[in-house]
Amino acid sequence: MTITTQKTFCRYCHAYCPMEVDLEENTVKAVRPDVNNSMYGGYTCIKGRQLVEQMYQPERLTSTLKKSAAGHETIDSQQAFDEIAQQLGAIIAEHGPRAVATYNGTYAFQNSAQLAYSRAWHNALGSPSYYTSVTIDQPAKVFVGTRHGYWGAGGHFFEDSDVSLILGNNPMVSQYAPPGGVPSVSPFERMRDAQKRGQKIIAVDPRVTELSRRADLHLQIQPGQDSALLAAMIRLIIDEGLHDIEFCAAHTEGLDELRASVEPYTLEHAAKLTQVAAADIAEAARLFAQGPRGVAITGTGPEMSENPNLTQHLVASLNSLCGRYYREGETMPNPGVLAAPGPRRAQALNVPLAWSVEERARSRINPELGELTTMGMMGPVTEMPTNLLSDEILTPGEGKVRALIVVGGNPLLAFPNQEKAMQAMQDLDLLICIDAYMSATAQVADYIFAPKLTLERDDVTLLADPWYEEPYSQYAEALVATDHDVVEEWEVYWELGHRLGLDVVVGNRHYDNAEKPSKFELLSAITAGSRVPLEWLRDNPGGHSFPEHKVVVEAPDQDAGKLQFFPEGVAEDFARATQAVPADERFNLRLICSRSKYVLNSSGRSLTLLKKKMGSTNPVQLHPDDMASLGLDEDCLVEVHSSHGTITGVARAYDRIKPGVITMHHSWGPLPGENADDKVREFGANTNRLIDNLTNTQRYTGMTQQSAIPVYITRKEQAA
Repeated sequence: MTITTQKTFCRYCHAYCPMEVDLEENTVKAVRPDVNNSMYGGYTCIKGRQLVEQMYQPERLTSTLKKSAAGHETIDSQQAFDEIAQQLGAIIAEHGPRAVATYNGTYAFQNSAQLAYSRAWHNALGSPSYYTSVTIDQPAKVFVGTRHGYWGAGGHFFEDSDVSLILGNNPMVSQYAPPGGVPSVSPFERMRDAQKRGQKIIAVDPRVTELSRRADLHLQIQPGQDSALLAAMIRLIIDEGLHDIEFCAAHTEGLDELRASVEPYTLEHAAKLTQVAAADIAEAARLFAQGPRGVAITGTGPEMSENPNLTQHLVASLNSLCGRYYREGETMPNPGVLAAPGPRRAQALNVPLAWSVEERARSRINPELGELTTMGMMGPVTEMPTNLLSDEILTPGEGKVRALIVVGGNPLLAFPNQEKAMQAMQDLDLLICIDAYMSATAQVADYIFAPKLTLERDDVTLLADPWYEEPYSQYAEALVATDHDVVEEWEVYWELGHRLGLDVVVGNRHYDNAEKPSKFELLSAITAGSRVPLEWLRDNPGGHSFPEHKVVVEAPDQDAGKLQFFPEGVAEDFARATQAVPADERFNLRLICSRSKYVLNSSGRSLTLLKKKMGSTNPVQLHPDDMASLGLDEDCLVEVHSSHGTITGVARAYDRIKPGVITMHHSWGPLPGENADDKVREFGANTNRLIDNLTNTQRYTGMTQQSAIPVYITRKEQAA
C-alpha cells in the first residue's frame, strides 16, 4: 500500500496548528506537526495529536439520529431535513420567526463557513434569536471598543513589545490570547524568545500557571479584584506623570473624570482588596508604564469574575493612557490576509455602541438588554445575550423560543444555572444538535446531525486571521472522502433554508437555495476582496506568511475621533464595584473556574490518552493549608455550597493557588437530575449548578458571574 502525505491544519481549537497527514487508501494513518511551517515551528498540542482516534473511535457519531420511545434511532439525513423543515414551518407560521433560535458553541467557530452562513440564514428568516458562546464568557472584551473607541492602526503586537501585562490568560493551556498577549502559536517558545530579547512579562492570576511562573513579575491576586488592581495602577501612572501626555491630549477625552474615579484606589486600599503587596502593585504599574511598547490583555478569567465591564474598560484605558498603539509611519504587522485592503490610520475610531440601537430586538426577560453588535469581516454582526436563552425558552408569550439548533456546543454543561438549562431544553418543541458525540445536550435532542470532522472538509484560518503576529494564512482541502451520513454544520442550514424557501445573502452574494454552493464558493463570498486570493491559498497547500502585506500606518483623516476614558456607564460601573456587599461569613472561599490542557470545555474526554492524563473527574482543588484546616483527606468527597446551590466534588491538594481560593475545571458533570452527585468520580461536577443566571448580571451584556464565586466546603459525610 502507498502512503501519501498531505498538509492540513488542526481544527480542534482556534490555534489552527499546521499538520502533516499520512494517508493510505482514504484512511488516515498518522498525523504530526508540520515542522517546515515557519510560523508555528512544528508546534501542536496534545489534543490535536489525537485526531486519528477522534475520526475512527466508536464513540463518534456517523449518522443522523432521531429520538424515539426506544432512544435515538438512525434516520437518513434527508428525511430528517424534511421532517424538521415541516416542523419549523409550522412553528414559524403559528409563532413567528423569532421562535426559531441558534446557539453556536465553541466548535461552530472552527468551521470557517458556519458563523457567517448561520447568521445570514437568520437574517433571511427574520429571527433575531441568534446566540453564541461569546456572550457566555467574554462579551465585555468583545464589545468594550464600542464604548472606549478603537485605534485605527491597532495595539502593539507581542513581538513588537517591551512589556506585556497579562491578566487571567494562560495560552500554554488554553491555546488562546488576544493580540498583544503571548501568541497561541508555539506559546512557550514565543515567551522564551521575548524574554531573551529583554521583554518583561507581568502576570496577574490567582493561580501559579504555566505562564505566571515564567513571568518576570507575578501578582497572585484575590479572585474578582482585577478592576481594583487596574484602578490603582492607573492612579499611580497619572499621578507620577508616567502616561503618554502628548497622546492623551491629542487623542483622548475624559482623563480628568477617570482620575477622579480612581481616587479611592490608593496602593494601600488596592493591596487590601487584591491581597497583593502595595510595593508589587507599584512595581507593576511603573514597569508597564516605562514600556515604551506593549499592551495589557485579559483572558476569560477576569471576564467571568466580578465587574468585567469595568475591568475591560480599565484595560482599554490603561493601553490608551500609555499610548500603546501603532503611530503614523510605523509598520502594522498584520492587517489580515483574508481581509480586504484598506488604509490603517493613526486615529481613534468611534463607532455606534454595541447595545445602542433602539430598533434592534430586545430581550423579553430584561428589556434593558438586547441584540449586541460587533463588526465582522462582512460588516455588523448581531447576537442576543446567551445568558438569557434558557429564560427566553421557558417564559410564555410572544417571542418565546420554541425551536433551537445547537451547533458544536453543549448548553447543558456550559450554560449558567444548569437545572434551568435542563428545564429549557426539555421545554422546547424542537431541539436539534449538530455534534460528533452523544453530548449531555445531544442526549435530550429530538434530532442529532453528525458533522464532518477536520480532514473531511475544506477550511481556511479565518477566525485567527487578525490574531497572527504577521500576515499568515492556510487553506486546507478535504483529504478524506467519507461514506458516512455526515454533513457540515452550515449545510444543515442550507438544507433547511432550501425547504423553507429562504433566500440567503452572504457578503454580496445571493443564494436562492436552488443549488447548494460548494464550501470553496461560500468561503470565497466570505473573504471577497481579500489581500491574498483564496484560490492561491487553495492551490498552494500549507501555511504561508506574506510579509509584503504588512502596512505602513497613515496619517489621520478628517473623521478622527477620540478615545473615551469616561463614556456613559463607567460611573455606574465604578459605583457597582465599590458597593458594600453584606458579608456572609459562611462563604469564606472563592471558587475560580479554570481550563485543562487535556480538554476543550466539555470536549475530549472520550479520547484514550487525554482521559488517561486528566482522569475521570474535575477535582475540587484546595490549598494544602485549607485541606488541613477543614480536616479533609486527599480524594475524599466534599460538598461545595454557594448561595444558589450545592455540588459534590473530590478534594485534592493543590499548592499553586493561595489559601482561601479553590479551583475546578468548568463544563464537567452528567445530566442534572440523574443522581449527578453519586457520579462525581465518573463524570465530575458541574460548577454551573452553583450559579443563578439572573443574579449579579452585567449591564449591557446580561453576563452573570461564573468565577470568583463565594462558597464554603463541608466534608460529604458531615453535610447537613
